[in-house]
Amino acid sequence: MIEEAPQQVDAFTTPGTLLKAAREKEGMSEREAADRLNLMPGYVAILEKDDYQALRSPAFARGYVKAYGKMLHLDEQQLLSLYDQLAAPSQDNGQKRVETRPLQLQQTGVGVVIGLTVLALLVLGLWWWQGDRVERVTQSQDEPGTQTQALPQTATAGEP
Repeated sequence: MIEEAPQQVDAFTTPGTLLKAAREKEGMSEREAADRLNLMPGYVAILEKDDYQALRSPAFARGYVKAYGKMLHLDEQQLLSLYDQLAAPSQDNGQKRVETRPLQLQQTGVGVVIGLTVLALLVLGLWWWQGDRVERVTQSQDEPGTQTQALPQTATAGEP
């Protein structure tokens, strides 16, 4: 025969029922328990109903159950074991985790590189064009035959 574990609990025992029974045994109200645990009002009732998805942050439910059990001097291992059995199926909910990439960072990186390259080519082209233009102007001024001649002064209205 197989020996049963000494701390076997009823199949209908949940962390919430154990917490509620221990709280009532201590003569503590839900509000007092919430204040002592620094939880939002109503969290104690949610924990006692084992409705962990109703919490604002269900990911912290295991820690809340552990802290609540510790405050009431319950066996934490037994309480967390019951929590894990109860919460494991509901945490999956048939949803698969989907891996996502950050929003188009890879495509944006390529676009930025192309944009910066085009900008650099435009700046280099303008620089070369301006340099070539200035060089042509200075060459034309340096050549003796290409200097502009002064125009003769025209007579003004009062002069012969």
